[in-house]
Amino acid sequence: MRIFLTILAMYLIGDGAIHLLNIRLGSVINIWPVSAVSYAVLLDSIYASFVFLIAALILVAQADLKKYKSLILVSGIWAIFHGTLLLYLNSTQNFGNDFFNHPSLLVWIPFYNQYLFFEALLSFVYAVVVFIWNKDIKQ
Repeated sequence: MRIFLTILAMYLIGDGAIHLLNIRLGSVINIWPVSAVSYAVLLDSIYASFVFLIAALILVAQADLKKYKSLILVSGIWAIFHGTLLLYLNSTQNFGNDFFNHPSLLVWIPFYNQYLFFEALLSFVYAVVVFIWNKDIKQ
């Protein structure tokens, strides 16, 4: 569990940096209206801030798994919601086609829908690991 959480925190720090530096907006900054770019920068910055908070909480929690058992369990329940949300978005929109002309929106990943599907699967794997770990802690 500790290794899984540490890897997750590192991934989130990288994801937060991408959003804080507005890397995803590189190919649209001169195309979108100023209001849309300003709004996107605002949302990217707020998202990055929360992602950094979550990464920090994960790093604290992984240091003492038993002490933060409830927080980890709640994160496992949330992971089911998050994975379901990603699957829903993945099945209702084709981000690859929608963002094709603006590669920075895809973070230069041409198979973005598959990437979202993979993230959803990882969310479900995390939830399963949390529930198995929680069951083992109780015994």
